Amino acid sequence: MNLRSIFVLAAVGMLLISVSACNQEEPVAAVDAAAPAVTASPTPTQTAAPTHPPTATPTKVATATATPSPTATVPTEPTPGPTVAPDLALEFSSLKQGQYLGYVAQRYGVSLDELVQFSGIENPDVVPIGQGLIIPYHTDRYTPSEALLPDSELVYGQGYVDFDLQAFVDEQGGRLSQVSMTGLDGEQWSGADVVERVAARYSVGPRVLLALMEAGSGWVTDPDPQGNAAGYPLGHTNGGPGLLPQLEWAANELNHGFYGWLDRGETAIRFEDGTLARGAPGLNPGTVAVQRTLAADATYSQLPAKLSAFDEAYRRLFGDPADLDAGPVLPAGLQQPELHLPWKPGEWWHLTGGPHGGWVSGSGWAALDFVPEDAVIGGCIPADSWAVAAAPGVVVRSLPGEILLDLDGDGDMRTGWVLQYLHIVDQPAVGTVLAQDDPVGRPSCEGGAAETTHLHFSRRYNGLWVDAGGQVPMVLDGWTGFGSFEYEGGMTKPGAPDRQAEHSRDRAVNGLLREE
Repeated sequence: MNLRSIFVLAAVGMLLISVSACNQEEPVAAVDAAAPAVTASPTPTQTAAPTHPPTATPTKVATATATPSPTATVPTEPTPGPTVAPDLALEFSSLKQGQYLGYVAQRYGVSLDELVQFSGIENPDVVPIGQGLIIPYHTDRYTPSEALLPDSELVYGQGYVDFDLQAFVDEQGGRLSQVSMTGLDGEQWSGADVVERVAARYSVGPRVLLALMEAGSGWVTDPDPQGNAAGYPLGHTNGGPGLLPQLEWAANELNHGFYGWLDRGETAIRFEDGTLARGAPGLNPGTVAVQRTLAADATYSQLPAKLSAFDEAYRRLFGDPADLDAGPVLPAGLQQPELHLPWKPGEWWHLTGGPHGGWVSGSGWAALDFVPEDAVIGGCIPADSWAVAAAPGVVVRSLPGEILLDLDGDGDMRTGWVLQYLHIVDQPAVGTVLAQDDPVGRPSCEGGAAETTHLHFSRRYNGLWVDAGGQVPMVLDGWTGFGSFEYEGGMTKPGAPDRQAEHSRDRAVNGLLREE
């Protein structure tokens, strides 16, 4: 289903210039800051619940005039926020087993006609289970309009190259400097190690995580937090206790708020009591990310105080956030380097997942999923076929099931273009220099939540998860990604029929041949 740039003209004076739909299992936002053209979604047909792969994240649709180029570029500076009518708080959901659109509209208290319109549904009587939905709430409640921090602070990118996390934590002398745990790799992790690993995995700025921690519990500077602060370092008492679970929750929420606002147009922010507000028009994605995270443990009336506490903690620890601005996260004129399909010439692989999260549900829809034709259907047996380097680079991260390939060769995942290969075995070690088409690993289920053997392939630029169907779409040997709802969409190439992301292995539907 092609639903990337589904944007609907709402009444005069209330225009939703562009809303990209998103098909996923969790509420996720979808609207492009760059407002594409209005596109009708294809007629849904009744299907069984999708049993798709690993990481859940929304997919977007191709713009109506999607003409792929070898290197897509950002033509102009991105707008500061989604172009959604000021009274609309948009939230993403999906149709569950046993539900009907009328039930969903009634449950959320929205108009059935608007639910159908914003979700790009042509036939509301025949809708597949798992269909992505955009819930349009009309509200006059807004979050505070004050900007908290630049976008570059939210992303684990250039702004953190000179930040010594371990030294900073040790200098503060709080509880975080005292704790240690046995990591998933069997090694002993310090508190700073835990923060760094979460920051690197989710690509979220560690200073933001530390400021949330200080505001929520005092763990950064207080050596002996008391009460709930002792067990809930991020202050997220509506979730589970412990340093790692709290950090992972916060990182995912920060990403959800950031990329939902930047790429997908999700303008709704929900509070702990179930009510919601619209993010104030004109806010930057970094500020919305913090608002969304803090709202999970606050009511609407409590949010301003929570934001003030965060701002005070941030400035006390790091100074004026404006002084740390590393520039636009998606620079004007950004070009993707030439990338090839990440498998050997002459092989057929199949596109099984359209744009979805680079790492779990909140992150940017940076990834596409591919399955080699020789992989065992429905299992986790590693494939015989090898994924290969889509461009020359150096391996800067190698964990069970995953590598990051740095294309600028500086050895730092926070700068330049970086490719993620996930769910692989037999991968190279850190420091390995790879030429074009050198083997990277064999697709499997290793390295995260995966139900079937496949390759999860994504891009980062200066730490930003770059949307595979967005302003700088993923282009592989001329095939360009598109999609509107998570895992949906496909790839398009001039002179060739579009390929749709699905679980079949039909060369005419989702097959991709890397030509010799």
